[in-house]
Amino acid sequence: MAGEGGGLQAAYLASTRVLGSIAGIRPEERRHALGAFLTLFGFLAGHALLETARDALFLASWPASQLPWVYLAIAVFALLLTQSRPRFIGRISTRNELSAWLVFSAAVTFGFWLIAGWAGGWVYYALYTWSGVLATLVVVRFWTVLGNLFTVTQAKRLFAVIGSGSVLGAIVGSGAARVLTEQVAARHIVLSAAIVFLLSSLGPSLLGRDHAAPAGPRQRWDPAALGRFVWSRPYLRRVGVLILISTITVTLVDFVFKSAVARHVPDEQLAEFFSSVYFGLNLVSLFVQVFVVRWLLRRMGVNLVQAVMPALLLVSGLGFVVGGGLLAALILKSADGSLRYSLYRTGTELLFVPLSVDVRGRVKAFIDVLGQRGGQALASLLILGTLAVTTRETVFVASAGISAAVWLVLALDLRKHYLDVFRETLSRDITETRIEFPALDLASLETLLATLNEPDDRRIVAALDLLAAQEKVRVIPALILYHPSSRVVVHALDLFLRSGRTDFLPIVTRLLGHADPEVVAAGLRVLSVLTPDERTLRRHLGHVAPEVQATALVGLVAGGWLGGEAARDELLAAAEAGSVEAGVALARAIRHQPAAVFDAVLVRLASAPEAAVRLEAVRAMREVRSPNFVASLIALQAERALRDDARAALVALGPIALSRLAAALRDGTIAHDVRRHVPGAIAAFGSAQAAEIMVQRLPVEPDGMIRYKLIQALGRLRSEHPGVPISGTILHQSITQTLSAGFSLLRWRQAIEHGAVSHAARQTAVHDVIVTLLRDKQGHALDRLLRLLALQTNNDDFARINRGLQSDRRETRAGSRELVEHLVLPPLRERVLELVDDLYDAAPAHRDSSPASVDAYDGVLRELIQSGNESLSSLAAWHAAELELRHLSPHLAPRSEFSPLHEEVLRHARELLLRSSGPEVIHG
Repeated sequence: MAGEGGGLQAAYLASTRVLGSIAGIRPEERRHALGAFLTLFGFLAGHALLETARDALFLASWPASQLPWVYLAIAVFALLLTQSRPRFIGRISTRNELSAWLVFSAAVTFGFWLIAGWAGGWVYYALYTWSGVLATLVVVRFWTVLGNLFTVTQAKRLFAVIGSGSVLGAIVGSGAARVLTEQVAARHIVLSAAIVFLLSSLGPSLLGRDHAAPAGPRQRWDPAALGRFVWSRPYLRRVGVLILISTITVTLVDFVFKSAVARHVPDEQLAEFFSSVYFGLNLVSLFVQVFVVRWLLRRMGVNLVQAVMPALLLVSGLGFVVGGGLLAALILKSADGSLRYSLYRTGTELLFVPLSVDVRGRVKAFIDVLGQRGGQALASLLILGTLAVTTRETVFVASAGISAAVWLVLALDLRKHYLDVFRETLSRDITETRIEFPALDLASLETLLATLNEPDDRRIVAALDLLAAQEKVRVIPALILYHPSSRVVVHALDLFLRSGRTDFLPIVTRLLGHADPEVVAAGLRVLSVLTPDERTLRRHLGHVAPEVQATALVGLVAGGWLGGEAARDELLAAAEAGSVEAGVALARAIRHQPAAVFDAVLVRLASAPEAAVRLEAVRAMREVRSPNFVASLIALQAERALRDDARAALVALGPIALSRLAAALRDGTIAHDVRRHVPGAIAAFGSAQAAEIMVQRLPVEPDGMIRYKLIQALGRLRSEHPGVPISGTILHQSITQTLSAGFSLLRWRQAIEHGAVSHAARQTAVHDVIVTLLRDKQGHALDRLLRLLALQTNNDDFARINRGLQSDRRETRAGSRELVEHLVLPPLRERVLELVDDLYDAAPAHRDSSPASVDAYDGVLRELIQSGNESLSSLAAWHAAELELRHLSPHLAPRSEFSPLHEEVLRHARELLLRSSGPEVIHG
């Protein structure tokens, strides 16, 4: 027994290895793939046997004109049985349900074999109906389970291989049927089908647990509710209609074929004829499944693959109309039989994989059964109606041609809606929050006004700001200026001043005697703008508080009562006094009374050590709008807290600021922490000139961080100003450069990784840091690439794709990859997908597992040392030193473009190499 168990285990492992060598199936996928392959192989082998027997027995007993009634019966029973499954099946888990169905199928088929010997011709009606219902019940459930096991990326890779099990099973079944027809009566082939069904029930035991399926008992579905659900969603509606129309088409084709066979082939040769034809068609189908399906899926995508079969049916249908006869019917059937269970089945099943598990579980069986059996029923009614008028086969072929044309149009129209499923999934998985305040109704307004009476200053200030945002400053009571909190009073005064209100001025006059200097300064600022008075301002020029003095000084200068050198000297003295309160008050007063005379003092305030003073100075600069501010505003781009206000001030200055920013972008001597934010400042202008400045700099900018900031800024500009043109030629050049850089990083990283596999001594801490850094930089390259593609195509999907690829959910990553495959055009598509798969797929199929040679490893280290990236160069130099690779020491010589720190690292690594003795650790 132990030997037998070991033999079975060895056979299993051998099978998974053989299957794994096909299409790059990965170790963690092999058990699922093998179980699915064997299940599908066994079931289709049994069904091919049953199909051969049922066609021969039925057509030998009944005319072909009775087939539409059988189609109707299949549709009715399939719908009923799908809705109400047997009790024993409803109580078992999803993992074992397939096995239960197959055992149930074997038992029922065995029963038909028992009664077929003595029952009348009605049993062949029942047998034909059972074979159709059986295919619906088992196949639909099989693909539903697989859809829950695999992502769309895995499915596109694996379904073609798994689907070959169905075609191979059909070949074996039809081949066995061909042999059996020469040995036994057609009735006994039914028994062989029952035996094969029973054996195939062992296949699902290899399938892993359906981890994607929702927990809990599965509820019976309500057809009416599901119908409304499907019809309300454009993608599901189109998939359902496509399956319905395609079934109508193939049912008409099947009827034409079997009518021609019944007319031209003697009854005693039917079993032999059908087994031979089905065997030949299944061979062609296997070829298509193994050699064509995956290639077409890569080249055309899931949706366009749906258009191949109707196009071929249209062409072969035209040939039947012209020629007619059994040969023409056989050619027509060949277009159906060679593609229906290979290309069409794989493509159709892939249409359901992008759906969420919940939606897929609810609608797949409904769409499949209603589409396939409903289409069969409609085709049956069409056939019966046509037979009442004429029996000419060309009429049926013409009907099939019309439905194939509709099928073709639906397939071509499916692409947008197919991609919308992934967009919807990404939008749901990646939350994008945008807060917009709705207009205030009366109740909300009353609530906000009531908030003004609360003791919490922060809540009151927030309520004031919200009323200002809704342009409701006039409803704020002027009596709020009597509030005990100075913060609230000052904030209200500023809002009143900006709104143009004057009804509060009598209260402001009283505030000039307030105990808090900040309130006095705010009141004086209001009066100097709305009702300037020299005596009042001069009286407060001698106030004890510096912020009041500064406010009075600005009022006197702005009013013309103080000017010339004296005014300039006093302003600068106030700015240099060192008082934070005075500096803030000075800048705030200037903001409300802008004039060119304040240029020098604002430049001085913009360089103050206190952030609060600098912020108020920048806000004042926006109002004064002097070209003298440009240098200060560019320098302030390095400060995150001031950046937005500084950019707004630059935009207010117009073309002169834009030209200075363009010069700063080209100036490599500007501090890096300033220069890297210049692209964002340029983008704030939102003009075609701003876009042109950045896009022209993009391909020639040597600094990777600045290039990224340029791409990021161009994306923001395009998002906020969609109509601004961006040069496609330069973008294409940048895309090519970025793709090339990404593949250089990929090549380097894989060589370093594989080199450590072949020589364990290379597996050092520095080695691991190099690999991590290369992967990180490769991710940044892909990020830049997707942003550039978004700019080139003006498509917001790439932003969602970029975030989706970094998701923890494999379904989200697979959906992002699918969008890349459809949105990126050849010849870029394959290379972009290779970068995506290498970074975000756990074990991409293209990755070479062979270790790198010594020359490759050392050569990559040499390239890294000589690269323009100081981090990679320093790490590679140190790694060469710790491995004692002395032949690399000539490449560690310093160069003029190196920073002092980089030169020091290279020098130290070179010294270590020169001091090392003995043979090199890793070298020839």
